[in-house]
Amino acid sequence: MVKKSYTHKDIRELGEIEHVQLNCGMYIGETSNPVHLVEEALDNALDESLAGYAKIIAVNVNTKTNICCVMDNGRGVPIENDVPIKISTKLFTGAKFQDNKTAYSVCAGKNGIGLITILALSDFYIIEIYRDKKHAKFTFENAKLKQKTIEDFKGDPPFSTKIQFKPSKKVFESLVPDIERIRKRLLIASVEIPDTTFVLNVDDKKEVIKLSKDEFFKKYCLNESDDETTDILDISSADNIEKFEVTFCYSVNGTISPRIISSVNLLPVDNGGTHVNCFYDLLKDFLVSKGKKLNMKFQPNDTLTGLRVYFSLNLEKPEYSSQSKDKLINRKNQLEKLSSKLKVEIEKYFNEKPEELNDLLLFFEDYRKKLNSKNIKSNTSGKRASTKFTKLRDCTGSHGELFIVEGDSAGGGYIACRNTRLHAILPLKGKIPSIANKDDILKNKEINEIIQSLGTGIGPNFNIETLKYNKIICNVDPDADGGHIFCLMTIALAELVPEIIKKGKYYLSIVPLYAINAGKKFIPLWTTEEVTKARQAGETLTRCKGLGELNPWQLKICCLDEKTRRLVKVEYTKDLKKIMELFSDVTKKRELLKMDI
Repeated sequence: MVKKSYTHKDIRELGEIEHVQLNCGMYIGETSNPVHLVEEALDNALDESLAGYAKIIAVNVNTKTNICCVMDNGRGVPIENDVPIKISTKLFTGAKFQDNKTAYSVCAGKNGIGLITILALSDFYIIEIYRDKKHAKFTFENAKLKQKTIEDFKGDPPFSTKIQFKPSKKVFESLVPDIERIRKRLLIASVEIPDTTFVLNVDDKKEVIKLSKDEFFKKYCLNESDDETTDILDISSADNIEKFEVTFCYSVNGTISPRIISSVNLLPVDNGGTHVNCFYDLLKDFLVSKGKKLNMKFQPNDTLTGLRVYFSLNLEKPEYSSQSKDKLINRKNQLEKLSSKLKVEIEKYFNEKPEELNDLLLFFEDYRKKLNSKNIKSNTSGKRASTKFTKLRDCTGSHGELFIVEGDSAGGGYIACRNTRLHAILPLKGKIPSIANKDDILKNKEINEIIQSLGTGIGPNFNIETLKYNKIICNVDPDADGGHIFCLMTIALAELVPEIIKKGKYYLSIVPLYAINAGKKFIPLWTTEEVTKARQAGETLTRCKGLGELNPWQLKICCLDEKTRRLVKVEYTKDLKKIMELFSDVTKKRELLKMDI
């Protein structure tokens, strides 16, 4: 019910801490576990290391008491004028803003909200400092200052800044942070800042993390199946304090989908962004140009086949898609100077090694020939589908499974790990249009490809007997966008080819919540009970955010292997007309997502 009255009494002014507590997703993204709080404290320590001061950084996690701690031996937070209190309680307070870089040039944290989120979302928070022969300690409980002490100190300090906190169970589903995420942060930092020692201490099990760039690349950028690769090329470009480094090679016998790891100012930027696209464009332009001169035939995207690459970018003014900083969104022209220098390095390397370049171009051409040889003329007679639908990778068997997947990234993973006899893969590009609002729906390329791939025809020409697959499986990420795509797909099939759903041929593939992930061990966890049990057993867990982030062999376990995957059969509903009415009204889409279709 909406209140009829609206007066000045309805206006509420929130304090800064209260605003963080009521809108925690806005400040830290997800709240499944408090890893983002650890990262906020870690960012500050890493910035001290980047600036050349901190030589030791340690992260301590106690999974029994749920207390987390980050410490470094840098310069220490200034104690004067209650600075530790200000940076812990006042939003947009710090030494990293772009118009006042007196303390930091390139840094991971720049928004002035990091420590405030830790304070606001923890039961207790302690900031402890050794600086200028003083020892200061500020203790907060439930975001309120409880104790402040500043004492003289003689001798060598054990550290400079220490942030200790216990996340609030009112906010987080689990109070144990994602240890693998923290380890990844420290691994990347150890590669980029080799003169700093990084320590991860979980339940008193100390791990000194240190890898060279070559070791890191071979261990984390190459797949187990990458037995044969081109030479690993390490190129870089610099512009004053900014630097763009790329380490890459090609796997000629491993999975075809690219495998990338990307960092910006020591932050793992999992979803790539501008810098990745800039490099891809440079590589495509150069290799396609060389291929044309030699009359070789392949597509620009073929030059990414088997690519393995690690990106490291130091940028003065990075811009991210969200507070979780998982995608760089700077405009391309902001990286133009760095990119132009990388272009010169790429051209110089390959021009000096014409035989290696020629072998690579032949590899792309051979890949394109293999794809083209698999293309078969389109029809609706139950035979294999057409090359006219370039994204469909059909199966050789007559009664396999069609996986309709979200995006080329996930599609590449499925193609790499599938059984070609059983599994047909059709990637979708973005969201298909709503059939409720579009009369000429079959003019849409994505919808047309889906219907043509099924082989049944539609309307008076529909024939369930010519359906080419035993199962039609929708695979989408476990987020709002994925749910939206699933709804659009389901409505389209229910309206155009309803018998496929009525005959029990249409399924949704469930993505696990987490997975036990340690080396070659990968076990999907589907329920909160399974996740809790694994955590109690001390297992190393990874959150399954999206299909595109899974390695092909992991994807096979989660979605293809009948012994380990989980499918939900979609039941046909008698309320299809009501659902379509809801879906035609954009203001009611949230209602649709809650319905059991």
